[in-house]
Amino acid sequence: MRRYPGRRYSWSMLVGLCAVAGCAPDDVPIPITGAVTFDGQPVGEGVVQFVDEKTGRGAEVRLGADGRYSAELHKGTYNVLVSPPYIEENTGGLPSTKYKKVNNIPNKYHSTATSGLSATVGPDQKVHDFALQRNGPSAPTGPKS
Repeated sequence: MRRYPGRRYSWSMLVGLCAVAGCAPDDVPIPITGAVTFDGQPVGEGVVQFVDEKTGRGAEVRLGADGRYSAELHKGTYNVLVSPPYIEENTGGLPSTKYKKVNNIPNKYHSTATSGLSATVGPDQKVHDFALQRNGPSAPTGPKS
């Protein structure tokens, strides 16, 4: 059997480089799921945005017709907003975007500063449901997992 002394050094360098570059086990994205409801009914169109204020990481995902979403996020605590989908208008000039008018996503949920929604993601915290309300405080119902 032939030995290659340089291989042991190469593997050590690769493992060290991987840890420094951010591929340590704690830095692996975690698949999460959830649903958004308003007055007990699924919010069938819109966007959920997750923002980690400490790291700047996050994700933006579309809601399915059943109000469900899935994403991959790194371990951490995220501020969350829910917004209607954008529509593009071209009214004689440059196109502009604005929120589609919907009745099931109150304006307070359009910003992380006012939504009151958050999600803590971890190996045992993978399901995050959000129950939007017309008035009063927001009611996150997750995590369940």
